[in-house]
Amino acid sequence: MKNSTALFLIMIILVSCKKEINTSISNKVQSNQINEKLTIQSDDTLILKSDLKFQENVFSGDSTLGSERYFDNLTDDKGYLVLKKQNDLYQKKYSNFKNSKFPQIISTDRAKLKFEKQFINETKYRIVLYTFIDNRKKDSIEFYRNVEDLKYEPSHYTSLSYLDIKNKKIWKIKYFSSPVDKSVGYILYERSKIIENGKIETDSLYYLDESLDVEMEKNKLYY
Repeated sequence: MKNSTALFLIMIILVSCKKEINTSISNKVQSNQINEKLTIQSDDTLILKSDLKFQENVFSGDSTLGSERYFDNLTDDKGYLVLKKQNDLYQKKYSNFKNSKFPQIISTDRAKLKFEKQFINETKYRIVLYTFIDNRKKDSIEFYRNVEDLKYEPSHYTSLSYLDIKNKKIWKIKYFSSPVDKSVGYILYERSKIIENGKIETDSLYYLDESLDVEMEKNKLYY
């Protein structure tokens, strides 16, 4: 009886050890697979060891920018509050965004897309979206920027974008705003597309105020 009990205990111990070994091996393999996804070599060259379909921690913008009547719904008095709420969301998402050893990548057919945070000074930054073809940089667009210290009213400038990954479309709105009287001056609302060669081209220009476009140049806001 004692021998049977001892044998039973030994078998339980062996099974438990085997499970722990298998779990350890599985975790190690999974970790290696993640760490070997991709590396970056220089500003203009992206070397991928394997494709990533989407990095979940990448914020691709507020999808409402691409809704059918988005711009029409901003023409009333609620426009300032709607845009402020959207800008607050972008600031929250990008405030802790860091350029890491492993870039933030979205894979779409031949094109690879990378988000990068660029500091204009110690506190101000912008988010740039780059396109790569065959691991080489092809084009870029200023995806997000918020400036709150313009010399004259309206004192704020904001550029918001939304990347429709499935359809390779980029929706963008640029505007001046004033927190003093809660007014908005719309500069541009457009849709761009990422074409096969990686270039970003305007697909539809829904609105453009050329006078405010000139103000952008005066304030050195062009990307």
